[in-house]
Amino acid sequence: AAMATAAIVGRALWTASPSPQDAQTAGASRPAVVAVEQARRGDLVRTLSLTGEIVATESVTIAATKEGRIVFCPWREGDEVGDQEKLIAIERQTQRAEVDAAEAALAVARAKLADLRAGARPEEIDRARANVDRWQATLEKVSTDYQRQKQLHAGDFTSQQSLDEARERLTVADTELAAARQTFSMLRAGPTQTQLAVQEAQVQEAAARADLARAHLDECLITAPFEGTVSRVHVRAGDLATARAPLLEMYSRDSLVVRFAVPEAHAAKMRAGLGLQLTIDALPGRTFTARVLRAHPQLDQAMRTRTVDARLDEPDEALIPHMFARLNLELERVADAVLVPAEAIVGGGEGESVVFIVAGGRVERREVVTGLEQARRVAVLEGVEPGERVVVQGHRGLQPGDRVRVVGQAEKPGTDGADRGGDAAGREAPP
Repeated sequence: AAMATAAIVGRALWTASPSPQDAQTAGASRPAVVAVEQARRGDLVRTLSLTGEIVATESVTIAATKEGRIVFCPWREGDEVGDQEKLIAIERQTQRAEVDAAEAALAVARAKLADLRAGARPEEIDRARANVDRWQATLEKVSTDYQRQKQLHAGDFTSQQSLDEARERLTVADTELAAARQTFSMLRAGPTQTQLAVQEAQVQEAAARADLARAHLDECLITAPFEGTVSRVHVRAGDLATARAPLLEMYSRDSLVVRFAVPEAHAAKMRAGLGLQLTIDALPGRTFTARVLRAHPQLDQAMRTRTVDARLDEPDEALIPHMFARLNLELERVADAVLVPAEAIVGGGEGESVVFIVAGGRVERREVVTGLEQARRVAVLEGVEPGERVVVQGHRGLQPGDRVRVVGQAEKPGTDGADRGGDAAGREAPP
């Protein structure tokens, strides 16, 4: 009886099992199970992670050009100074005396030039005319005396010495008369152009000496070249300043930039305006934004890198030079692009890219043109519209027109389980 019962059960199971052909037919009628994501619009940015530091592009070391005892230096590290504010004063008695002497010489030269330009005064001309008349009368008198001495000498009534003395007085009177006449003529005619030019040159020379003396005096007083912060002080009041020796160092907070080195492979892409985000190890939890200000014009031969400076969009008082920075540099940006997951792109042969679109429970094969890829997202330039759903899993064996079911979407009674475009709320099942 037991054997008969087993035979009946085995015959029933054999009768209920489908044939291989029936199983293949049943499998072909079932929709393929796929995972999808919706294409959306957005920005895609390709970045490069680098490190750098905060530096001040306007940083100077103040040095002395004169030697002397420092009489003013109240600064300490961290002090804020204004543009052209007094920084250092060096004792300058010698330089001040040189200025006084040079200015006095200039005043004399200017006075002489003024006299030349004004010409002779009337009383000077009258005095010169009177001098001419006096020497004219003297010449007539000594001439008469000389003639008388000459006659007496001819009659042997006087000595040769008396005659010679008379001749000498005549010569002197004649010379003095000629000089007086020349002076009188010059006073009436006024100074010549040559005299004026010579005196003007002397005034210019005296003015240059005065300017030089003032410059030496000004070198003893050192002012700030810009508004900034004192970073280091090398001297104190009472120290002896020597030429070219550093006195203090300062920098401008407005000139702070983040400086970093870009590998040679990306050096040619550097240009002003590229954006970046950075964090500072000394300021945890804060993120700063910046834009490339300039790229240095040559590579570092040893490191094969290009130095780049970026200015922060919003400078912060907490930033100080030489802080360590970690940054993400924006190399390329695609704005308002159609984005799909990288898994949605499959090869279609001959180098083409293909995606499968799910609509109305069936798939459609699309050839697409792709662009930038970043963080497993691809910008599709042609072939996909925003809102369309692309297959990200289950591509294998798909053919255009195949029926599909989105993974995670339950089959409804009375349906074949094909995709109906998501749930009632319009959401798609997660992959």
